[in-house]
Amino acid sequence: MSNSIQGVYQGSFMPLDEIRVSPLSRAYTFSDSIYEVIPYYSGKPLCLDEHIDRFKVSADFLKIKLDFSVVRKEIEQLGSSVENYTNAYVYYQISRGVDSVRSHIVKEKLIPERFGYAGEVTLSTDPIIAKLNQDNRWAHCNIKTTSLLGNVLNMNDAYDDGCNETILIRDNKIVEGGACNIFMTYENEIYTPSLEENILPGVTREFFISSLQKRNINVKQVDCPVSFLDSVSTIWFTSSTRGVQPIKSILNHGYEMDPDDALFRNAKEAFTNSIKDYFQDH
Repeated sequence: MSNSIQGVYQGSFMPLDEIRVSPLSRAYTFSDSIYEVIPYYSGKPLCLDEHIDRFKVSADFLKIKLDFSVVRKEIEQLGSSVENYTNAYVYYQISRGVDSVRSHIVKEKLIPERFGYAGEVTLSTDPIIAKLNQDNRWAHCNIKTTSLLGNVLNMNDAYDDGCNETILIRDNKIVEGGACNIFMTYENEIYTPSLEENILPGVTREFFISSLQKRNINVKQVDCPVSFLDSVSTIWFTSSTRGVQPIKSILNHGYEMDPDDALFRNAKEAFTNSIKDYFQDH
């Protein structure tokens, strides 16, 4: 690991490879932890307030209490270490704390454990190949927890078959990607699964939807049956470290991207322009 990657642990800033975490951290033993990934464009964070707000919601679900003004300051200091990068991100994680002895039940008052680091990322708009997988995750995907084994298994299954991502299916409906939200053009309209489908309320997802609505491009947030895939023109993913990335084809389905899909091109342009507008206003 390069010493150039800046990290923080419990308020102490140091190179990432110098950070040491106890094996009794509940993040390690139980995935009893939450996280956020904040994108940075030329040294400036995109939607930091919204990421902090979602962090607070996840913390409330887990009943973890801490001062988020400290969290924000540490994220901003990490962000300052990547100010010379065109595209970067800050990963920040909070666990319930470190046990004295591993125990499912929290029998002692713990100090929340804070950890984060900043790094460069390469955004690619090149179309990728995906694979359909059954969603085998737990029932609280609306919490941004580090408990991602279901995502890991499905994404690596897709990777082993030569794919870049997975499209998760539950009850014969499209849910989301393994590490991203999903959109599609269907019958000349844009669709995305509604949050009622127990998906993570992505910050980039909401930013993207708002970008489209400001340009009078409607997005339908509804149930999206798998049968949509028989007629969609373009499918694409959104996330903090991906931006907008289209799917070229699906390994175990006949879908092929329509290279002439004007609605997708307009949507992608709206996203790019909205980022520029955001930083002009902040």
